[in-house]
Amino acid sequence: MVGPSGVGKDTLIDGAKSRTGPDVVFPRREITRPAESGGEDHVAVTEIDFDRREPQGAYALSWKAHGLGYGIPVAIEERLTQGRTVVANVSRSVLDEARARFPSLVIVSVRAAPDVLRSRLVARGRENAEDIDARVQRAMAFEIFGPDVVELWNDGSPEDAVESFLGILTAT
Repeated sequence: MVGPSGVGKDTLIDGAKSRTGPDVVFPRREITRPAESGGEDHVAVTEIDFDRREPQGAYALSWKAHGLGYGIPVAIEERLTQGRTVVANVSRSVLDEARARFPSLVIVSVRAAPDVLRSRLVARGRENAEDIDARVQRAMAFEIFGPDVVELWNDGSPEDAVESFLGILTAT
């Protein structure tokens, strides 16, 4: 799953978790921010630990963005070998690597209209108006292409978006 900040990726993942069985796995990302900082449920790691673990192969995919390190645990590879579906929130910067490593990859590109995105970012309260405007502008330029891409527009209710997401998971 990819999409700009504030588009609702965590809401979709949280909504789908309770409605899928054991064949769908939602790994917790390792992030170099404190666990109590809010946002998604993640495994907090220090920058030192992240920088040590990354070259040791602890992550199936990893990247740095907005001053933080993010890693998807390598354990997903075993889950995929077992035939499970793995749902992970990743950066578009690792999509080429993901495509090369995971041939059955389906990319869910989550999108939202600019006004919807802006209101969500304002409600989140993490950034000032200038930063929000910059995020919205980047989001409008955010497009992922390819036969492995399914777009999910998250402009309506969270319930409707989760239903659409579950439909995508069922179809793959």
